[in-house]
Amino acid sequence: MKKFVCAMMMVLLPLCVFSQVKIGVRYKVEGQAVDSLTAETMPYVTCSVAPVNKPQQVVARFASDINGKFTGELRAPGSYVILISSVGKSTVKKQFTVSAGQKIVLLGKIPMADNTQLKEVDIVASKPLVKADAEKITYDAEQDPEAKSSTALDLMRKVPMVTVDGQDNIQLKGSSNFKIFLNGKPSNLFSNNPGEILKSFPANMIKNIEVISQPGAKYDAEGVGGIINIVTVQKTAAQGYSATINGQTSTRGTYGGGLNLSIQSGKWSFSGNYNYTNYVQPHVTTTTDRNVYQAGAQYAHTDQASTVSNKTPAQFGNGSLSYEMDTLNLFTLSFNRHFGNQHSDNSANTTDYDVNGNTLFAYNQVNSQRQNWGSTDIGLDYQHTFLKKGETLTLSYRWSNTPNNSSYVATNTINSAYSSDPQIGLPQWTNSVNDAATNEHTWQADFSDPFAKGQTLEMGGKFILRLNNSNTNQDYRYFNFAGSSYPYSLLPDTTVLTSFKDNQDILGAYISYNGTFGKFGIKSGVRYEYTWEHVNNQDTLFSDNYGVVVPSAIFTYQLTPTQTFKLGYNMRIQRPSIGYLNPYVNRQDPTSISYGNPQLDPEKDHNITVGYNNFAPKYNISAEFTYTFVNNAIEQYSFINPDNGIQESTYGNIGHNRQLFLNLFGSYRGLSWLNLYANGNVGYIDMKSGAYNMTNNGYTGRIFLGGTVTLPKDFRISAGGGAMLPQVNLQGSQSSFFYSYLALSKDLLKKRLTLSMSGVLLPKQHIIITGKGYDSTTGALTYDQRTDVHIYPPCELRFNVSYRIGNMSAQVKKPKTTISNDDQKAKENDSTGQSPM
Repeated sequence: MKKFVCAMMMVLLPLCVFSQVKIGVRYKVEGQAVDSLTAETMPYVTCSVAPVNKPQQVVARFASDINGKFTGELRAPGSYVILISSVGKSTVKKQFTVSAGQKIVLLGKIPMADNTQLKEVDIVASKPLVKADAEKITYDAEQDPEAKSSTALDLMRKVPMVTVDGQDNIQLKGSSNFKIFLNGKPSNLFSNNPGEILKSFPANMIKNIEVISQPGAKYDAEGVGGIINIVTVQKTAAQGYSATINGQTSTRGTYGGGLNLSIQSGKWSFSGNYNYTNYVQPHVTTTTDRNVYQAGAQYAHTDQASTVSNKTPAQFGNGSLSYEMDTLNLFTLSFNRHFGNQHSDNSANTTDYDVNGNTLFAYNQVNSQRQNWGSTDIGLDYQHTFLKKGETLTLSYRWSNTPNNSSYVATNTINSAYSSDPQIGLPQWTNSVNDAATNEHTWQADFSDPFAKGQTLEMGGKFILRLNNSNTNQDYRYFNFAGSSYPYSLLPDTTVLTSFKDNQDILGAYISYNGTFGKFGIKSGVRYEYTWEHVNNQDTLFSDNYGVVVPSAIFTYQLTPTQTFKLGYNMRIQRPSIGYLNPYVNRQDPTSISYGNPQLDPEKDHNITVGYNNFAPKYNISAEFTYTFVNNAIEQYSFINPDNGIQESTYGNIGHNRQLFLNLFGSYRGLSWLNLYANGNVGYIDMKSGAYNMTNNGYTGRIFLGGTVTLPKDFRISAGGGAMLPQVNLQGSQSSFFYSYLALSKDLLKKRLTLSMSGVLLPKQHIIITGKGYDSTTGALTYDQRTDVHIYPPCELRFNVSYRIGNMSAQVKKPKTTISNDDQKAKENDSTGQSPM
């Protein structure tokens, strides 16, 4: 630890000394442009300076940065006037004087009011949809006219670096490994099928969406490849309330509604929302063909056709209650609660053949699965603001309970013509109940000190107590799938009781530096964490204690007031969540079972990023190259058990992955009635596993194009489409996928009431997934498999209504920092209802 502190002092001391050197400018005028109503910063305003006695003789002209801050240099003392202008705003005029005794004039925050009329022509204020700084990119949902009639998932398609395919699967920078925060806090609301939740989350409840593509040292060392932070609307009247009521339904049978409420009374303020949805997934039909090999020769073939239908009633809500004791002390109590109960019904027909095509075995299965998931989070934050501007201390505590329970009942009816067992023709039952949950207690302290102009030092610590639990009760009568020993028979009735406990205690500390030197900027930091892990898997006990140092750094250079270049590196580790660790065996399909691995190690990811941003009022362009490599990636893999011929799927630290991605985003708002945007990525993936003699590589990517036309009388038409290019997996691939949508919306009652209708079309109604397995010792092929996934119906119509009451003019206060437990690698959700290869 002493070496770590000394190293940081050696890095920071030269920076601090350099910050004290006065740059050779004799006279300066500084200030910051803000919106007069919302107090939000005004990016890229234009400033012109002229002598008071010669107002037409401009001696200096410059622009503000993305945060509205400007600095102008003057060659001589005297009295000047500065004109500050921006599109849609009234020009602000300020007079000032610089002299030998006052070389720098600080104008402070300068409010800019809307200019609603000029020469009898209406001017529409045009704030940029996208803003960027060294750490994040922000999409301003309140500036998007479609937000009134769309869902949070629809907005995600337009957010830089984020892509959404036709099955509502989300990727950040080409990766499915990321975290979704709600109002700056990790939320288990999105841990189970985030696409489904975001589809039922009204976009008009969202203020902005932030993409943190390179989490810094203040985020958990384990972290993820990136963070998507959804900031909800938290405005209310100075004294009073505001509320938005919404409802939606679709032709698939999905329906739901919600309420967003904000209240302000004296020093107390509350902001929260509640939503209910009954989501109905389209019917998914799959056909699977699998060839099984022994000693390199095929000896069996399996055909399976199945149909899955499911619906998920879910309710979710969150809220924040704040008490501002005085201008220096703020208390905030927050909560998050959501609950879902997924109902899935599946019917499947399976037939086994020998190498000559003769039927060996056939059976029909009907199963019904229930999965209860959700979380309850309660947090308390105390923020103390010191007299020095920007200096804050935040103390936080959070308790989180995350159940993830599942159960199923499966009935297998075997064709007795293919077995001599007298009981084989009778229905065989399999019952399973798994109760799993994670409980967390987290304490955290954060301190921020702007110790010099343009320079900030942040430091803090955290302690997490985490307990993962799983208890299983299974009763089943299993088939004896013993290699080539046809005809099959039944194994004896079996009852299995298993328990699994995983205790994780994590202690972490970080220090981070953020500095700006003219056009150059740097944000660097380091974090140290130590983990104590104790696992009790039935009769097996083992411990794994380890420490890790995680560095990160981002360098930026401002080419022009609207253009920024950045170079960054960070290293993250990812602990497997209970979904990866849980040894519970899922036996729904007797021919293909899956289970977790309690002895997984944390995954270490290295990320290098080179990016370019050009965010102007009329257009936005963002391009970012990302290279990621990991040598112990957690991958799911499948193999054929030689003892019984069953395909088994589990997880292991077996991946050596390399991937290079180009992420692109662009939008155009040059016309008041037109908004065009494009978002996507393309990349190359190289995956290897020496332990299992597997390798795969290829190109992949996603793209989305769309636009909105605003018509007279507050009508809007939106259209768009996208494609998911072929996907690369360690043991196979997935075919491309295309989709499109069209939406019409109308504002009524002075824009308080919004009605909308939208349609989603999946012109390509099936997806092909392939996979292969190899012997880990000889490298010989053990199976190959092809699955066709068909989605029906291919079209869905959605209807949405939203009504706002009250007014909004002030911001509900909340602490600048809070607890962010983003350390666990969560399992990806496969919306097709199939297990990954």
